[in-house]
Amino acid sequence: MVQQLLTVFAPMLLGAQLILTLILVKGDICPGQRGRIHKLLPSIGVLWLAVASLKIEAFMVVFAIFYFYSQVQTGKTRDKGPMWIMYLADGLALSYVTILMGEQNSIVAGVNVFVQTILLGAIFSHLLLKIARSRLQAFHRLLPSVGVISGILMSLCVLFKVYGLTPELAEQALQGIVLSFVLLIVGIIVWCWHLFTHKEVAKGQLVLALLTLLASTALSQSLFAL
Repeated sequence: MVQQLLTVFAPMLLGAQLILTLILVKGDICPGQRGRIHKLLPSIGVLWLAVASLKIEAFMVVFAIFYFYSQVQTGKTRDKGPMWIMYLADGLALSYVTILMGEQNSIVAGVNVFVQTILLGAIFSHLLLKIARSRLQAFHRLLPSVGVISGILMSLCVLFKVYGLTPELAEQALQGIVLSFVLLIVGIIVWCWHLFTHKEVAKGQLVLALLTLLASTALSQSLFAL
């Protein structure tokens, strides 16, 4: 289970990096928000370090993330820093996940890894933006919407995979499939709860949604190994 969880970390981190890079480059953020986003980069680096326990190649992403962090300010700043290093980190992460997709045993499994990048990247970046006290209110509506769409796509990937299994394997995997679907639905509902209640999104809500969706994708990952 731990290995399956670490496997889905890489797509999650890639998605989050791409969203944070977009915000750092194009986002209308104040100096305080930029500094607070910079402060969050070590958490991404540490998680990539955990991924490196599976494949040593992930150390390249770790080095790039921490090197960029060492070159930027974490207080109030308008300085974007050497963004080429962040682009390098994104490129290395993209290469890692692309290789991971190519290593899957079917096209559907590869597509599932791509969908994980969107789903988990969106929820993790949403949590990081909330921790950074981002005032980009559009993301509090946009990212959950992305989660709903990617959740539907992930469900389709699972259904396609189940359709290709033998009856015996499908029966063995039934309990995990049902639990994965339940966790996926619960995670997305929790993630979108502030949209239903018209209240401000809470960090606890996003943490719960992230943990639930991680558990769901880790369970479904074992299905694609069949």
